[in-house]
Amino acid sequence: RPAISSIEFVGNKDLKTKDLLKSLSQIGFAEGQVFEQAMLDRVKLELERQYFSRGKYGVTIESTVTPLSRNRVAIRITMAEGAIATIAGINIVGNKSFDEDDLLVDFQSTTGNILSSFTHDNQYSRQKLSADLETLRSFYLDRGFVDFTIESTQVSITDDKKEMFITINISEGNRYKIKEIRLAGDLILPEKELFKQIVINKGSVFSRKNVTKSTKNITNRLGDDGYAFANVTPMFQRNIEEHTVAISFDIEKGRKVYIERIEVVGNEKTDDVVVRREMRLDESEKFSATGMRLSKEKLGRLQLFKDVRISMPKGSANDRVNAKVNVTENKTGSFTGGIGYSQIERMLFRVKVSEKNLLGKGYGLSATGDVGSRTQNFNVSLTDPYFLNRDIQATVNVNKTQTKLTQVATATYTQNNVGGGLGLTFALSEHVSNGIRYNYSNTNITNLPANATLVLQAQAGRQSTSEVTETLAYDDRDKAMQTHQGSMHSISMGGATVGGGNRFIEGTVNSQNYFPVSDDVVLRASTSASWIQGYAAKKVPIYRRYSLGGGNVLHGFDFYGISMRDPITGEAVGGNKKFSANLDLFFPLPYLQTGGFRGVLFVDSGTVWGNAVSNVPAELFKPAKIRVSSGVGVEWMSPVGPITLSWGKALKKQPQDLIRSFNFGLGST
Repeated sequence: RPAISSIEFVGNKDLKTKDLLKSLSQIGFAEGQVFEQAMLDRVKLELERQYFSRGKYGVTIESTVTPLSRNRVAIRITMAEGAIATIAGINIVGNKSFDEDDLLVDFQSTTGNILSSFTHDNQYSRQKLSADLETLRSFYLDRGFVDFTIESTQVSITDDKKEMFITINISEGNRYKIKEIRLAGDLILPEKELFKQIVINKGSVFSRKNVTKSTKNITNRLGDDGYAFANVTPMFQRNIEEHTVAISFDIEKGRKVYIERIEVVGNEKTDDVVVRREMRLDESEKFSATGMRLSKEKLGRLQLFKDVRISMPKGSANDRVNAKVNVTENKTGSFTGGIGYSQIERMLFRVKVSEKNLLGKGYGLSATGDVGSRTQNFNVSLTDPYFLNRDIQATVNVNKTQTKLTQVATATYTQNNVGGGLGLTFALSEHVSNGIRYNYSNTNITNLPANATLVLQAQAGRQSTSEVTETLAYDDRDKAMQTHQGSMHSISMGGATVGGGNRFIEGTVNSQNYFPVSDDVVLRASTSASWIQGYAAKKVPIYRRYSLGGGNVLHGFDFYGISMRDPITGEAVGGNKKFSANLDLFFPLPYLQTGGFRGVLFVDSGTVWGNAVSNVPAELFKPAKIRVSSGVGVEWMSPVGPITLSWGKALKKQPQDLIRSFNFGLGST
C-alpha cells in the first residue's frame, strides 16, 4: 500500500489548515502514514460534520489522490464551504397557555433582525437549539407546568441549503399549585428558621426556579452553622387529579466542620496578609457559607487577582477542613501614555503611572498628568486600604490644575488651583462605610474680559477653601468597574470653614442600581441631587456652583449647557441646586467583547435651579424645566482610563440651553 507524501487543503476558510493537519494526524491520517481509501472517506465525513456544526450545510468536499513515484500518493482535498444556513422560521406547536412570541423571547436562536449580520443570532447551531429547548422547558416548569414535555423537534432545510425551519412540538400538561411544604431528615435547626429560607408558599403556583432557590438557601443556612457538606434534596409528590404537588425538603446535615487553617497559594507578589485580611473565615472557627461567599466577593473586588478559588480539603481530623485560597494575580502596575481628543480640550496628552499593589502590601499609588490646550492637570494619590492594620482606608493626594476657559463661550475666565487632601474611610459593616475627608485648595481667577458678569467680577483674584466632608455609603456592587449587579448609595454633608476664606455648606445624595438583564447585558439606574449654600455673608464660589451637560453628565447638551445665566451676557453662572436621573443599558459589541469595549443606550434627565446671585434672578424648581435626552454610545476601558464616544439628542430643552450632539472624551465613565 502506498504512503502519503503530502496533504493539501484548498478552499478552507473556517477551518485552518494547521488545525486540520494536527487533528487528522491524531487518527493516523498524516504525511508518511500508509494511505487507505476508507480512512480518506472517514476524513471527508468528519469535515462535513465540522462544517454542519457551523451551520454550513451546503458544503461540498472533493478529494483527489495522485499517484507518485516510489509507491507514494499526494492527496488534495478541495472544499466549497458555501454560505451559513440562516433560520427562516421557528414554530412551536402545542402551546395553549402562552403566545409563541412570549416563548421565543429568550431563545438564542432567532429569525434575525437588522443587527443579525453582526450578532449571527439567526445562524443555526445544534448547541444553541439545545440551550433553547432547556430555556423553553424552564419557562414552563417555572410557571407550574410540572408535566411539560418536548415531544419532538424537527429541523428542515431548503433544497439550496441556505434556509432552515425549526418546529418544536410540545405538550403543556396542566398547571400545578403547591399543596403542602414539609421538612424532613436532620432538622438540626428550628423549623421556623428553616421555613424562613423557603421562598415558595402553600397555594402558590409551582416554580422550579423558586424550589432551587429554596434548596440553596437552606443549604447555605446550614453552612452558616458549620455544616459545610449539607445536602438538601427536594422530593415531589404529585396529585394528578387535583393538579397539586407536595414538596418535602429532605435534609442530610453531613458533618459539622471547623476551619483548621487558611492556606494561600498563587500569590507570588502579594503578601499573605493582603489575602487573609479579606477573609471572612477564621482559623479554629466553624465553617460559614456566608463567610465563604463574602471572602470570595471581597477578594474579587480588590482588582489584584484575575481569579479566586476557595476549596475545602480535609484537615487532620474528620471535623477539620482547610480553607485553601488559590489566587491568580493580575498585572497591577502600569505606565501608560496617550493622545486623545475631547470636546473641551481638542488635543489632550495623558501620562499615567499606577500601581495597585505597591510593595505587595495592597497600597495604591497613582500619578496622572493631563496636558491639553485649555487644561493642565496633575494629580498624585496614595491609598492604604488597611491603615494601622485596621479596616480603615487612608488616602492622601495633592493636585495642581490650570484651566483656561477664556475660549469657551459660557465660562470666560482662567482658573488656577493648587490643593491637596487626606481622608479616612471606616468600614461599619461588610457593605456600609463612613468616610471623613479634609481638603484645602487655593484658587486664583484671572483674565476676566471687560464684559464679564457681575458674579465673576466679584470673585476675581485669589481665594482659599478649607473643606471637611463626611460621607455615609452603602456599596454591594460585585466589582468597582463595569459592574454587573449590586448597588451603591451615598449621602454626603460638608462645608468650607476655618482655615480658608470661603464659607459654604454642601450636601449630596447619590444612588446607583445595577440589574443584570443577561450574562453580558446590564441595566443601570442612577439618580443624584446636590445643594450648596453660602453662609457668614459669603457667596458660593462660581466654580462650585452647578451646571449640567457635556461628557457623561447629561448627553446631548454642551458643557455648561444647562445653567442659570446672566440676563445681560448669557454667561453661565450656575445654580445652587441640581438634580439628575439616568438610565443606561450596557451591552457587548460584536467582535469587541474581549477588548474592554461595550455599547450603551441611555436616557438622561436633569435640571439646575437656585437662589438669586448678583444680577441673576432666582429660579424655582419646575418639572416643566427638567431636560431630557437620549442616545447611544461606546465605552472603552483603555490603559490610560475610560474613553467614551456618544451621540445624544436633546428631547426636551429650554431656549437658553446649549446643545451638543456628539461627545468624545477621556476620563471616568
